[in-house]
Amino acid sequence: MKHFNLLFTLTFASLFLVSCGNEYYTEKVYVNSTTKYYTINKWILEDTPPVRGEYDDSNYTYFYCDIYEPALTNEVFDYGIMSAYLTDKKNKSIISPLPYNDYYRSPRGSMWTEQVTCEFSPKYIRFIVKYNDFEINEPPMEYTFMVRFVW
Repeated sequence: MKHFNLLFTLTFASLFLVSCGNEYYTEKVYVNSTTKYYTINKWILEDTPPVRGEYDDSNYTYFYCDIYEPALTNEVFDYGIMSAYLTDKKNKSIISPLPYNDYYRSPRGSMWTEQVTCEFSPKYIRFIVKYNDFEINEPPMEYTFMVRFVW
């Protein structure tokens, strides 16, 4: 019986050492990606709060542009990665990830913040520009965006 216990212990220990080795496998994963550029110079004003009430103000004032994008399928939307960047429109050598915030000062000393962001849904991308002073007299300037889908 003593030899059986020793044999069982040695067998179990050797199986444990073999199974805990540095053995692993690598599964090949192929990644698809699509990169698109959009230049937007026509913006739509959204100035309607979702619920009317006694606290109506301009918190819901922003500019947006919806882009129809058939490459943003349900599969890409559900299982992929979507990222958007603000880029220079000439040579596209500088990219800034969204949301992007910029700060301005007028010659008279007033300051404001501009936030550029986006939202994704299957087949659509919405680019949004918001101002902290909710000024709606001037629409945003022309922007060029780079959007990348990976799935």
